[in-house]
Amino acid sequence: MSLMIGLTGSRNVGKSTVANMLVESFGFRRIHAFDGGKAATLAYFMHLGATSTEANEMVYGSLKDMPSDLLPGRVSPRYFMEKLGKFFGVTLGPEWTLGAEVARHQRSNPGAKLIAESLVYEAAHWKAAGGVIVRVERPGHVGPVGCESDVFQAGIVEDVKLLNDGGLGNLRLAVVDLMRRLAS
Repeated sequence: MSLMIGLTGSRNVGKSTVANMLVESFGFRRIHAFDGGKAATLAYFMHLGATSTEANEMVYGSLKDMPSDLLPGRVSPRYFMEKLGKFFGVTLGPEWTLGAEVARHQRSNPGAKLIAESLVYEAAHWKAAGGVIVRVERPGHVGPVGCESDVFQAGIVEDVKLLNDGGLGNLRLAVVDLMRRLAS
């Protein structure tokens, strides 16, 4: 089985940067438990009247946390994605989210090393599949709060902690050290 690393941690602590480093320097393939949900959300937002550019910004960009006239109650797209993500990951189960994404990537590239950028509801499934959970922490950082997933991810038990306590150079060294530890 190939190496599978799943990142968890508060928002804005550097998970995306760590994932980028693993992709660029160590040949990992990036996966996200909600990739399929995001694809469905793009189509849904366009169905409601967003242009493809607007829908993309609502899912991935600057409109994610903004109230939307397209959504009931003018909720933010993040609100909708949180609810849909919980439905997929909890009600349907993690085999519908991360399990399906792992299978999709393994079909297209058997043996690929996988990096899941943000584990929330799927941590137990990830561990059962042989994955390692790495919590990224930035000492002193107080990130945004208020989403159900923020509370849920805080309870995930990690295998390894990775401290993002300096600049990019220090973070890169921490990622290299992480890879060294996981290889032994």
